[in-house]
Amino acid sequence: MKKARTPSKPHKMSDIMKETAEQLLRDPEGASSEAAHVALFFANLAWNECVGLGAERDACSNVWKMIEAEKPDLWDELKSRDIDAMIDELVEYKKANYPDDQRRILTCGSTPEGTLRVEWLPPAEPGVDAKWEMQLCGMVRTGLDEEAVRFLKKTRKMAEFEAMIEVAKTKIRLKMA
Repeated sequence: MKKARTPSKPHKMSDIMKETAEQLLRDPEGASSEAAHVALFFANLAWNECVGLGAERDACSNVWKMIEAEKPDLWDELKSRDIDAMIDELVEYKKANYPDDQRRILTCGSTPEGTLRVEWLPPAEPGVDAKWEMQLCGMVRTGLDEEAVRFLKKTRKMAEFEAMIEVAKTKIRLKMA
């Protein structure tokens, strides 16, 4: 097992996620694009679970059921067919190798150029509901501004104008404006 990384120099999240996902692949260099994407999806789930965003495994089970139905041979490229065990392995990998890195992954995936892009948020400030903040940022990041305004009005009892300002601030924070 590798030595834990120091928090003083955070590594690029794309490199960390690639390294983490490769733990699940029988042949990382020869893996199909589909297998690499599934491993990356599991790495993303495991990472966010480690930083306190809860277990999303049940909510995402429909994704791997669809994969099993469409491409059953994909599992031959992974170390196991036991999804929970693979995610557990990645949780332990993160804890062992990046114990102090508490960044939260907002988006993670391949670009058209074939590189990996990871958008992340810093750890939630004390007193901030990390799940709530991720939900808001996710809506704003995917262009669901009206839904984000409704979300703020409902969860924070904001007036329409206040919610619109908060969405604009979130866009700035996400470097979208």
